[in-house]
Amino acid sequence: MNSALLKRLSAISQHPVLALLGVLILIKAYTTLSWRYEMDTPLLQYIAFLIDKFHYVPYRDIFETSMPGTFLFHYLIVHFLGYGDLAFQWVNLVVLTLLMLVTYRFMRRFGQIIGLWSVALFCLIYLAEGQTMYLQKDYIGLIPISVAFLCIPFDFKTATTPLRFALVGLMYGIALIIKPHLIITLPIVFATLLAFRQQSETLSWQNFLSAASITFAGLLVPLSIVLLWLYQHEALITFLDMFSQYLPLHTAMTGDHVTISGLSRISYLLTSTVRFSVYGPLLLSALLGYFQFLMHKQLTQNKALLLFLGCLALSTLAYGIYPTLAGKFWRYHYLPFAYFCSISTALCLLPMAQLQDTKFIYYCKKLLISLFMLVAVSLHGQLPAFLAVLGSDLFHGKESHIPKNGRVDDIISWLKPRLNPGDLVQPLDWTGGAIHAMLFSEAQLATRYIYDYYFYHHLSNPFIQGLRQAFICQMTQLRPRFIIDVPGEDKPWVSGVDTTREFPELRDFIAKNYKPAHQGNNYIIYEII
Repeated sequence: MNSALLKRLSAISQHPVLALLGVLILIKAYTTLSWRYEMDTPLLQYIAFLIDKFHYVPYRDIFETSMPGTFLFHYLIVHFLGYGDLAFQWVNLVVLTLLMLVTYRFMRRFGQIIGLWSVALFCLIYLAEGQTMYLQKDYIGLIPISVAFLCIPFDFKTATTPLRFALVGLMYGIALIIKPHLIITLPIVFATLLAFRQQSETLSWQNFLSAASITFAGLLVPLSIVLLWLYQHEALITFLDMFSQYLPLHTAMTGDHVTISGLSRISYLLTSTVRFSVYGPLLLSALLGYFQFLMHKQLTQNKALLLFLGCLALSTLAYGIYPTLAGKFWRYHYLPFAYFCSISTALCLLPMAQLQDTKFIYYCKKLLISLFMLVAVSLHGQLPAFLAVLGSDLFHGKESHIPKNGRVDDIISWLKPRLNPGDLVQPLDWTGGAIHAMLFSEAQLATRYIYDYYFYHHLSNPFIQGLRQAFICQMTQLRPRFIIDVPGEDKPWVSGVDTTREFPELRDFIAKNYKPAHQGNNYIIYEII
């Protein structure tokens, strides 16, 4: 066996808590292969299925708020691997592995063990979140952002070439077309690269403008490709309409889908921002990690490490307020924040580099610090959640991950055998399971409206009124064979000023042209008369 590998295994064996956590993470990763995806994932996979099989074009043929990069990611999965749960879970593990490899690479500047703890802590948090959080767009965007962090040099001997600025711009450009808010840390990484460059040459306005231009050019490459593709497929105008006219209305609602404005909205944004979801205790442990670094003169004298620490700390803070930009504060919006908090928490191990005690005292302190790391992530419930989900997987398997309490499977078993080539199906749902069932039934969407929630908020707005009229017009012209209606509380409903739960024109159309064909667990399937 390679001697270098033996040394690494020997080093890891000196950290029993880390080794044990690594084994648990590997077991947990394996059990996810039996999981079934849920929530947002089947929606995006269904759109990718429509693009792949029926050649739908996003925004032109499907009204959706996700960015083109998200559709591309899911299209690649569907096109090359299909839309099955197992294929998706393999992709999930591959993406997690890639992210962790890159993370270890840029965090090992603080030491090999700190790099490994960075990886282990985030794996624990991510795998504990469960199937509704896997491969969310906020998480997918971490891949290019982590590569951008990899562009930051380890020391001042490494030249900060224009290629590094271009690659940073390119990576943030990819993040931009996945979710625009993700580029909030671009100025921080750019400024860090400039600081490294300043150590080798005098920074002038000319050098600054040159670096900024190169970075901006890299940023524009993915965006330009996407916009050109949309233009060629006659979808650019509909994309811009969605982005400029509908998204402001969407972001004006709270995470509970309540329309608010004025002082109420300001109060909601402020109070939600300072809560940091469930990750407040993890932020405290990250701050302790920064404190441990700053307490050691030997470490602070290393200006390269100090610069990277500043970039890491500012990025953690930036992603802490990142959900405020969307105004929703959903749990998966905090995945970038959880990522930076977890890798920053690993810095709590830095005092170990300064230990000069006897071997016994050394290992005792090492064990205590390792146990502290577990306590840090236990404080906000992630370790117990991780162990609970792992136990459920080992003892209950697939039965513990049935989407929507069996509603999805029930719809599939009824719908799929009855579909004929050319049949159209229209869901009246969002995340209630109808679209998930349509995906596995290979049903073709009737209208360009995959969800129905946007028909019920901001009713006085002309754009919403236009959506309602266009929907009824398409329903009248296309007359889908089946309508899957999830009318109850199992899907999100909007509330607040200028909202409703009524759509008289739609209900009249259904009453005149359709009959109930099947009724199940809080859903009705209508069939055309």
